[in-house]
Amino acid sequence: MVGGDHGPDWRRRPGAHGGRSDVRYEPATQARDPLQGSSRGVDLPVGARVDRAPGRARVVVAPALGSSVSEEHPHSRPPWLDEALAAAPDQPGCYRMLGRAGEVLYVGKASSLRARLRTYFQPKTGDTRFFVKLLDDVLGALDWIVTHNPKEALVLENELIKRHLPRFNVRLKDDKRYLSLRIGDEHPWPRVEVVRRRKKDGARYFGPYDSASSVRKTLRVLNRYFQLRTCTDTEFRNRSRPCLEHQIGRCPAPCVLEVDRGHYGESLDDTALFLEGRSGPLLGRIREKMTSASDAMDYELAAHYRDQIAAIERSLVSQHVHLRSAEDLDVLALVREGSTGVAVVMEVRGGVLMGSQSHPLDDLETDDDAILNDVLGARYSTGITPPPLVLVPFELDETELWREVLSEVRGAEVEVRVPSRGDKRRLMELALTNASAAFRARSERSDEATEALEVLQRRLHLLAPPTRIECYDISNIQGTDPTASMVVATDGRIDKGAVRHFTIRGQDTPDDYAMMREALTRRFTRGEELGPLPNLVLVDGGKGQLRAAEAALEALGVEEVELASIAKARTIDGRDRLGPSASARPSSDAPVRSSERLFRPGRKNPVVLRQGTPALRLLEQLRDEAHRVAITHHRKRRARRTLKTGLGEIPGVGPARQRALLRAFGSLAGVREATAAQIAALPGFSETLASRVLSSLPTRDTEAPEGTG
Repeated sequence: MVGGDHGPDWRRRPGAHGGRSDVRYEPATQARDPLQGSSRGVDLPVGARVDRAPGRARVVVAPALGSSVSEEHPHSRPPWLDEALAAAPDQPGCYRMLGRAGEVLYVGKASSLRARLRTYFQPKTGDTRFFVKLLDDVLGALDWIVTHNPKEALVLENELIKRHLPRFNVRLKDDKRYLSLRIGDEHPWPRVEVVRRRKKDGARYFGPYDSASSVRKTLRVLNRYFQLRTCTDTEFRNRSRPCLEHQIGRCPAPCVLEVDRGHYGESLDDTALFLEGRSGPLLGRIREKMTSASDAMDYELAAHYRDQIAAIERSLVSQHVHLRSAEDLDVLALVREGSTGVAVVMEVRGGVLMGSQSHPLDDLETDDDAILNDVLGARYSTGITPPPLVLVPFELDETELWREVLSEVRGAEVEVRVPSRGDKRRLMELALTNASAAFRARSERSDEATEALEVLQRRLHLLAPPTRIECYDISNIQGTDPTASMVVATDGRIDKGAVRHFTIRGQDTPDDYAMMREALTRRFTRGEELGPLPNLVLVDGGKGQLRAAEAALEALGVEEVELASIAKARTIDGRDRLGPSASARPSSDAPVRSSERLFRPGRKNPVVLRQGTPALRLLEQLRDEAHRVAITHHRKRRARRTLKTGLGEIPGVGPARQRALLRAFGSLAGVREATAAQIAALPGFSETLASRVLSSLPTRDTEAPEGTG
């Protein structure tokens, strides 16, 4: 044990940080400071590590691995832990539990750090959460930060959870399917745009929306009745005449026409009211405009306002939940079973249910109170402004703290409470029903994924179910702009965050096999830098691509990764060249064979799975997503190259003039659509050079068709 038979001499090391006090416990031995690289007359003891945080760096020392439990008393607390618990202050703050390797296991907050930390280590009356039982085996160190008050501790806790992503804390999945709408103020003529993540940039955000179809439906109403521009800033800057949206009455064309800024601003305000669900004030304003237009005998404009009112009312009718009062509130519900669960957030605006989002929760090893605290922190730390009322399914230990924190975020009072009766109680029951349905659906998907992996193990003769599958595809046009993609399925589900693409550099000829070898060589040379090694590598192609993948892994000495390839059967006169007839009509009770063929090294005949089975659907989804990623990246490469070569090869157009053209027209397509007079008006361009630019650029008809390997 570090520090002798009696354990290290732990001492208090406070340090100021933004009004808070960081406390560490370090053996009182002399150490060299590894951060400064200069000797301070001491050497770091065994078990020391360096903890870096924004604006400061600290040496944190924990007992050496294996030394925290006495051999004579394996169930007694180690001396360093007793010293740390005794020194914990009776003050509010945040604490971190660290593992033996220095990883952050859990972040918590407390009104009294001393009292809270001691509850974890009281055998009979202490904390009963599941993860507490594991602490004896995994805990390597404790540290904490003292704050001014419990409210500051609550805010700091969420910051630390986002920074460290601890194993035992709950985190809402960053599900890419949730979209938001944004209205920024950086452009004189703002527009509504779709975004996936909110930023603290002063813009107004609305949502999130639980599906792309709901976003499209909302945008259709906005584009038709609120008449804001829909073009990108580049398109706006390069327009020379009104677009089709103006011609059909959906945009005032501020890009080229004189538009009343006050009227456009009113349309923006009406749009915000609509997106916030504040239908009462919005309909009142529009009815006033309709009356004014009618009084002025502008019947066409009055008819437009009439249609706008009808469209808004139709959108409200589609929402089946209404409150008697036009309130704004959020409803949070939680359903869990063991270590998995689902959190649901329902948004009610103006008394109307505007949307609902479900968040899957995995590896739950804390109690429901801690889970809901983490859900609250994760939701309202992303730029979402809390409404005046937040309903929760049960009373939280920190309800008063959350009221203070959310009120501060909103800039007005926010109430957090459990509904007891009436409409709000029915809303909570609806949220719990939705959470239960989402949990059941998730369990069914999990069962289906497990079945798919077991079938793949059995049919492909794998050593274990392929819990991580990596699928690779190649995209190029006659060897130009070659790219490769890597798409991952973890536990039977595609992991969007693990998608990678590779720019192939070793090949400029149409050799797909060599490109596949390069992609796999680069991936496996980097080891686990791109994620854990897969159980199964799936390549898009037939036996040739499979042999290329096999050669790449053999050259690297990778033996523990299984290989397979997937390809559609080639047919001649309706007969499958690789197996039985793909077009033969099966009997009514015979399973339908798919046209997909799976190849494995050392096996002559392909494996054919039944059409529509979970196992085949998983592989098809992987292959299709890998194809999409590869061709998307290839198109971007080709567009950049086309832009560069299209302008760079014109005599007299050097880098400065290329930049001038792109600044003026935004893209190669914009240059192609410009007139000679518009180009000649740019500095450094004559009429002769402008004509040469237009005559030298390829038309769309002469561009090469797309293709993939």
